[in-house]
Amino acid sequence: MSKRNARLERMLHKRLGLSRGDLATRTARARGLLPKAVKRDLLTVAEAARLSGNPRIAPQIDGTRVDAAYRRAVAHLYGPDVTAKRSRWRIGVVAGLMTNLAIAMAMVGAVLVWRGII
Repeated sequence: MSKRNARLERMLHKRLGLSRGDLATRTARARGLLPKAVKRDLLTVAEAARLSGNPRIAPQIDGTRVDAAYRRAVAHLYGPDVTAKRSRWRIGVVAGLMTNLAIAMAMVGAVLVWRGII
């Protein structure tokens, strides 16, 4: 459990810049940076790690549910970077605008040559 928490904490630090506190604290500080389902999964893993320290409660932890929550959280945190996705979208928009501008300038030049102005 502690290895999983440490890995998730490193991923939250790397991807979102959350570097202080345990997994539950970092998840709470993530606020709008993570979807609700991912927050729920991270809190499930953090709660299981907290409860695993108690010898009477540890056998009651649902391992399959915790494993599934851990896999979903890791899959989301390893997913595509949102800032890179936005920058690619912006580059695409600017490239489209530049292409349209080049076509418009070529058409204006063709009309000027056709009319004999140039």
